[in-house]
Amino acid sequence: MNLRRINIEQGKLEEFIKFAFVGGSGVVVNMGLLYILTRLLDLRLEIASPIAIEVSILTNFTLNNLWTFSKRETHVSFWSRLFRYHLVTGLAGGVNYLTLLLLVRSFGLHDMISNLIGILVGTIITYSLNSLWTWRVRSS
Repeated sequence: MNLRRINIEQGKLEEFIKFAFVGGSGVVVNMGLLYILTRLLDLRLEIASPIAIEVSILTNFTLNNLWTFSKRETHVSFWSRLFRYHLVTGLAGGVNYLTLLLLVRSFGLHDMISNLIGILVGTIITYSLNSLWTWRVRSS
């Protein structure tokens, strides 16, 4: 049994758990802000959703950068990571947004349930691409 391999796998598991925790906080930010914007401020769903997505992207980047991937030795600068993260999560946010609108407008599903489904669909994209690209491990 290769101990180095076990340590790497444990590190990945720890990162994934942290990433999932940060993602959960992002769901709270996104859902909470969507609720406030649509219910309390009476903003249209088409306007409120991108705002909620953007705020959750920025809070998640901050938490992931400071906590989830903080142990990684990376050659990517802060601004480049922010740009990459934004591209990746922007793609996932677009999937979230389109899923939300499709489920609400075409299938009459409740907007909060539709938003949650969109978030779940985007999560797979977000973790995979951010792990492989945004916080890519420096090669020796």
